Amino acid sequence: MARYHNPERNTVIPDPTDKTYKCQEPSTNFSEILGNQNRSARIRAVTRDRSKFKEEQRVQQEGRAMERFAYRPFQPGDIYSPHDLSPAEQKKWKRTQAPATDVFDALNLNPLDQYKNFSMMTEYMTHMGRIKHRNVTGLRAVNQRKLGKAIRRAVGLGLMPSVHGHPEILAQTVRYKLERGFYGKE
Repeated sequence: MARYHNPERNTVIPDPTDKTYKCQEPSTNFSEILGNQNRSARIRAVTRDRSKFKEEQRVQQEGRAMERFAYRPFQPGDIYSPHDLSPAEQKKWKRTQAPATDVFDALNLNPLDQYKNFSMMTEYMTHMGRIKHRNVTGLRAVNQRKLGKAIRRAVGLGLMPSVHGHPEILAQTVRYKLERGFYGKE
């Protein structure tokens, strides 16, 4: 087999014109590449990291166990006493009651005719623009479908924004909070 010298790398490489040269097959045995000791050390390290991660997850879940029983939605800045965390107090906040009667039936209104009344429509939408569920609104199935159609109609006509509350409603709530002193005086 003819070989020639490569001065740049200072190595001897096989002659590419030589027909007797055969390429070596790449080794697929990872224990030869990594070495048995190195491989087993890596496996132990990965197992140790995984068990450490699971232990941290378990500790976090234990710390959050009380959150499952806290039904009151505390907001940042809320002041509460230890009594507010008691099971008796939490039961009061457990379930929100939907209205017993359908509002549109009580007022004898058709929800489809109310698509221009954005203040009424925003009561049945979340702050992200989604239509509230029938369990929350307390409407009959017929009126819930009509209300959904009216909301989609108002959004389609551009009377209501599709992803947040109407600017006039937002301004009204800010004014109300300013009058009541919810925001600090600056």
